[in-house]
Amino acid sequence: MEETCCLSSSGCGGGRSSNRWLATAGSIWIQAIIGGTYTFSIYSPILKSSQSYDQFTLNTVSVFKDIGSNAGVFSGLLYAAVSSGPHRYGVPWVVHAIGATEGFVGYFFMWLAIVGFIPRPPLPLMCVVMFLASHSQTFFNTWNVVTAVHNFPHYSGTLVGLMKVSMFFFF
Repeated sequence: MEETCCLSSSGCGGGRSSNRWLATAGSIWIQAIIGGTYTFSIYSPILKSSQSYDQFTLNTVSVFKDIGSNAGVFSGLLYAAVSSGPHRYGVPWVVHAIGATEGFVGYFFMWLAIVGFIPRPPLPLMCVVMFLASHSQTFFNTWNVVTAVHNFPHYSGTLVGLMKVSMFFFF
């Protein structure tokens, strides 16, 4: 049985085995560093004080963080759209690029509000920003997990477990 690889847009050439392991190692590192939603307790006190939130208001923002980090339908549909057809493994990097952009916009806007570069945003806007920031994680999760499952179909359960637990390696 021929194994497939999901690392490069130009195909895997002769190094199929090493490329799939490289993709797996890269995915584990990506999973380990995208844990912004898991560090909310670290930056929530400054968010609370800088925006003059009470605990109930901070909890409201936190709910949008949780919803964003678990609503991965769009990232799954996007992955399916960009990786279907004759170039099945051609452009899944688009999923990472959109996730990175969404995360940057969300966390950068939050940072601007916290340090006072912009006026204090209304609560609904801060909830949307938190949703965007945490929703970016789903794009990385989708690409990493689906790629691992495609690269190692006989060990898919083990790899999904590795991808999910790797987020906690550094936290």
